[in-house]
Amino acid sequence: MTTSTLHSLNLAPAQPSNVGDAFHGLVVAGHRLALALWAAAGSLINVGQPQTAKTAFEEAEELRAFAVEQINSDPRFADDLFAAANRHESSTHI
Repeated sequence: MTTSTLHSLNLAPAQPSNVGDAFHGLVVAGHRLALALWAAAGSLINVGQPQTAKTAFEEAEELRAFAVEQINSDPRFADDLFAAANRHESSTHI
């Protein structure tokens, strides 16, 4: 007959949660949420600053910059983007 002994660890009991700590955490989270919503609303509303339209050259340059980012992963797609930028830029000069 074999005898096995199991040694248990002495763990301190978990501290009971405090309602005040939970409420404080809730208030802090609500404050952070309110700040995030306020910042998001502020970025959506541009008071007194009308958006200016981009020129065809600026749009073509943005497309070319994106094409440069894609050239290593998909060179054929990048070539298509360069061609599209050229067409877009030249179509407005006609």
